Amino acid sequence: MSGEHERGDRKGKFCTTPAAKICDDCPGSMNYIDVCEPNWSAHTFERMVKAKANPFVFDKKYEAHHILCVAPVTQELLGDKKIRGAVEQTKWCINKELNMLAMPLWGHTVKWYCSIDQGGGDIDVDVGAPPFKNIPQHDFDHNCKQGYTWEVEEEMKKLVQEIKDSEHKLKGDSLAGALDDCANDFADKLKKRGKRKGGTHKAWKLAQQEPPDPNWCHPFSMASDSKVSSVGFPARNFQGKVDQWINRIAQAIAGP
Repeated sequence: MSGEHERGDRKGKFCTTPAAKICDDCPGSMNYIDVCEPNWSAHTFERMVKAKANPFVFDKKYEAHHILCVAPVTQELLGDKKIRGAVEQTKWCINKELNMLAMPLWGHTVKWYCSIDQGGGDIDVDVGAPPFKNIPQHDFDHNCKQGYTWEVEEEMKKLVQEIKDSEHKLKGDSLAGALDDCANDFADKLKKRGKRKGGTHKAWKLAQQEPPDPNWCHPFSMASDSKVSSVGFPARNFQGKVDQWINRIAQAIAGP
């Protein structure tokens, strides 16, 4: 979540800036990271930052996901000058609790299901489901072609057209309500996607069968069924991919 302050924009009452410090007039008292802190936030994995000077290791926590993503909301709603007036009159903050969801990364899943130390590790076949089960991975099919962000972008384009068709009467509370409804719809989609193939825990087991279920990775993906990509989670190389992540975490445990 580094560099978040460089994204988004603020026009009038409409805010799409994912700042670590909340805007003075934005609702609530917590920033977008804290507002969605889950009950599994203690489950982290070691990540190494290979900086040229002073490389370091830190415990990677959950990813604070904007359900209606910063880029498409900013680009479509604040980027269209023809609807700027209606949008600027709408008090809506992209960091509001309704629009935030804590999500795991692939590293969280591998760390949970594998026994890892600085020398390496192996899959633990007896471990139970993690507390973040049935939540797709934030780093799987988020920004790929026609992935999750693309879906949000398409919905924002439809909303822009609705504003124009209404002759800018869709503004203020009505536009804010439409955005909230859209956020709720996408939250429901992610919830349902995380339960495909019986959920992530069952799917993890399906990946290790011979032959592996070709659709085992579906609940881990943020994308719709027809757009799920095998990039990064190829069933035929499942063990190899797990080995890569085990080694990456083991190297972080060992330190720079």
